[in-house]
Amino acid sequence: MDIDAIWKPEYSVGHPEIDHQHKYLFELWIMLDSLKNQQDNRRSLEQALLSLFDYVEVHFSNEEKYLAAHPEIEQHKQIHADFIAQSNTFMEEFRNQTLDLQTVVDFLFHWLIEHIVKTDRRYFAEIQTKD
Repeated sequence: MDIDAIWKPEYSVGHPEIDHQHKYLFELWIMLDSLKNQQDNRRSLEQALLSLFDYVEVHFSNEEKYLAAHPEIEQHKQIHADFIAQSNTFMEEFRNQTLDLQTVVDFLFHWLIEHIVKTDRRYFAEIQTKD
């Protein structure tokens, strides 16, 4: 599976850098999805999870910078903080060997799509309207 099989035009927020970052998040998700059945390859799985969750934090920081003037930025930051907390829980479960990787893969895919389509697109559209 590659990014072209997943990415749809309606995922675009209209900001080239953020769209590029969103695509990269999906690419990291694809990597994790391809590794999920390799439970014996813990080092690769851990790297995939860490790469994804580390990049999410970089992306959230960039996104929040661009959306700083949005009146709902604090709610958006809280959504991001909740995601990071969930990521930390996933990593703790991984280290305790209690993590169900299919649950993580499903959660991430649905969260990314819902967050981009329902929240990020609206926020970026409202910011562009103001400019």
